[in-house]
Amino acid sequence: MTKNNITNNKQLKLGRGYLPLSSYFTKVKSFLFGGFQLKEGKIYSLTNKDKLLILITAIGAFLRFYDLGAQGLWVDESLFAFWVREGNYIQETVPIFIGHIFGFRSEFWLRSISAFFGTLTIPAIYIVVKERKLSAALIVAIFPLFVFWSRMARPYALAGFFVVLGWRFWWAYIPALLTTPISLVGIRLVNWKFTKRTKIIIAVSILIAVAIIYLIRPDAGRHWTIKQVFQSSRWFYVPFIAALLYIFDYLLPILDRRFIKQPASVVQKRGRVQRLAKRKKS
Repeated sequence: MTKNNITNNKQLKLGRGYLPLSSYFTKVKSFLFGGFQLKEGKIYSLTNKDKLLILITAIGAFLRFYDLGAQGLWVDESLFAFWVREGNYIQETVPIFIGHIFGFRSEFWLRSISAFFGTLTIPAIYIVVKERKLSAALIVAIFPLFVFWSRMARPYALAGFFVVLGWRFWWAYIPALLTTPISLVGIRLVNWKFTKRTKIIIAVSILIAVAIIYLIRPDAGRHWTIKQVFQSSRWFYVPFIAALLYIFDYLLPILDRRFIKQPASVVQKRGRVQRLAKRKKS
C-alpha cells in the first residue's frame, strides 16, 4: 500500500469518527467571515450587522446562563418547581408543560427555560422591529430587568418572547396569554392588516380568554393592589417589552418620516401609493 493510500485511509477513518477541535474552529471561522452555502448553490455572507447581532446574543446568553444554578430556589420558584413535578398546568401553563415534559428538577434546568427564551428574545426583537434593530436587541440583552427575570424560574421571559413574536404573528399571543395574563398589555393595537370585524373578533376572544384564565387561577382571589404591583418588578417585564416594540417599530419610523427630510421623489411616490391604496379600499 502506497503512502498516499495510507493517508487517504486515515482521513476516511477520521471522517467517520470525531473531527479534531481545530476543524470546528475552522468551520466557525469560515461561517463568520466567509459565509455559508445555501441549497441553491448561493453563498450567504454575514453582514456586519449579523455579526454584531451574534455578539449581542452571545453576551445576552452569557448574562442569563452564567452560574445559573448556583443559588437555591426562592419561594415562588419552589412553587413553580412543585407544579413542574406534579404537571399542574392551571397557571403558567407553557413553561410548566415544558419543564414537566423534559423532567427538569434542578435549579439550573428549571431556570434554563426562562434563560433560553430570554436569550431568544434578543434576535426575535431584532427581526420584528423596523428601526434601530441592533439598539433594540442590545437593550433586551443587557437591561437589568430583562436579565434578572430571565434567570428566574418564572414565566415572564417566556411570555415576553411570545409577545415579541405576536407583533408579527398574532397566534403567538395564545401561548403568551396561557403563560401569564400580563401578556394582555403586550398585544399589538396598531397596523394590523385585518378588517374591522376580524379585529373585533380577535379582541373579544382575547378578553374572554384572559377572563377565563383569571377565573381558574388558584391565586384569583388574592386581590392585588396597585401598591403590590409597583413593589414587584415582575409586573413590568412584559410591559417594558411592549414599550420597546411600540418605540422601535411604530414611533421611531413615524418620527423619522416627520423630522428627517426626504427627497421629493420619495415623498411623491409614497403619496401615489397611499392614494392607490385608498381607491382600492373604497
